[in-house]
Amino acid sequence: MKKGLLTIGMTALAAVTLVGCSSGSSDSDVETITFINHKTDWETNGKWDEYIAKFNEKYPDIKVEVQTITDYAGQMKTRMNSKEYGDVLMIPGDISPKDYENFFEPLGDTEELSEKYLGLNDRSYEGVQYGIPSQMNATGLVVNKKVFEDAGITEFPKTTEDFIAALKKIKENDSSIVPLYTNYAAGWTLSNWDFTRPGVSGDPDFTNEMTSDTSPFDEGDTMYTIYNTLYTVAKEGLIESDPTTSDWEQSKVDLANGKVAVMVLGSWAVPQIQKINEDNADNIMFEAFPVTASDGKQYMPIGGDYNYGINVNSKHKKAARKFIDWMVNESDYAVDNGGIPTVKGAEYPKALQDSQDAGVELIEENPAPEGKESFFSDINNESELGIGSTDTEKQRIIDAAVGNSKESFDDIMKDFNTRWANAIKVVSDN
Repeated sequence: MKKGLLTIGMTALAAVTLVGCSSGSSDSDVETITFINHKTDWETNGKWDEYIAKFNEKYPDIKVEVQTITDYAGQMKTRMNSKEYGDVLMIPGDISPKDYENFFEPLGDTEELSEKYLGLNDRSYEGVQYGIPSQMNATGLVVNKKVFEDAGITEFPKTTEDFIAALKKIKENDSSIVPLYTNYAAGWTLSNWDFTRPGVSGDPDFTNEMTSDTSPFDEGDTMYTIYNTLYTVAKEGLIESDPTTSDWEQSKVDLANGKVAVMVLGSWAVPQIQKINEDNADNIMFEAFPVTASDGKQYMPIGGDYNYGINVNSKHKKAARKFIDWMVNESDYAVDNGGIPTVKGAEYPKALQDSQDAGVELIEENPAPEGKESFFSDINNESELGIGSTDTEKQRIIDAAVGNSKESFDDIMKDFNTRWANAIKVVSDN
């Protein structure tokens, strides 16, 4: 059953009318497109107005009406039950690849586009591209460099052992500082620990290989290493005193002001934290998860943020494509949001300079084999482990570490192995 146009939850509608009147264009010459996105803060601070004005310097005959929506993913899925979901939109993350053609206009051949752009795997199906990332995000650690330096740590750790030792040293130097803030209570932040897995493994096929590995949580394996690091820092008292009452917004303020040393997040968080205390902005850096891969290198995983897509029902597809191309190729969207530009060969953002200087290499996961695009997702859902999607099981690890439960870490890992193996069997049999 199709639903009507969404009428609630929209925080703002900016009808940007900068259409270059000086060029002599009349209203009849102007084509109007609607761009729907999640950046409500840019609606409030006028940033979208600035962007559209720059776009209109090149394309005065295209008027862009910008809509920003709170709870973007949920509300856009409701709108997509009709044909009225704009001309250009940020593609919601949980649309099944097999459904792309029902909602989005093809943007070209994936193999050809991949010569120019990063991060195309997520919005590709059977060799056709339906989205282009607005930016690439790295996953790792947002770090207050000054806090580390004040504790005598001048080089960011490259092993989990050295990392934990560094956090202990920070606490010993100043007990008022939280060495690592988990953001347990936020309900989404702990999933960032899962997103480090390609970097920790150093293997772009790691996630694909998990779909046939019936014991990926064994001691010494990548997932065990990630989760054991979380468990250990919690058990050693190197996190917030009561993680169940953590505060996401306050954590950013505390990191900016040197009351928190590090948080596991995406690079997109860096500019948000820098803006809180601009006097301390240069001390907010982004580092790789402290693991050295078997080849002796460190890796930092990158993946696409929201992808730009074109509504398959749009009557203004050429104008919509011009806007997408301008946003990806010519705007500063990625830089302004702490991301890595989607265009290949672009420079690292300043916040990643430390990791680049240290020789950290970016790693992007390979796409799933044809016909198995949803295999990992299906296994993950069947197991209910929520790898990269929910925080419940990561909270369980912290609860065990701080004494809120009687489980041991190894018991939890055994449970994870059992559930993952059973899920593989169920999905494989279907």
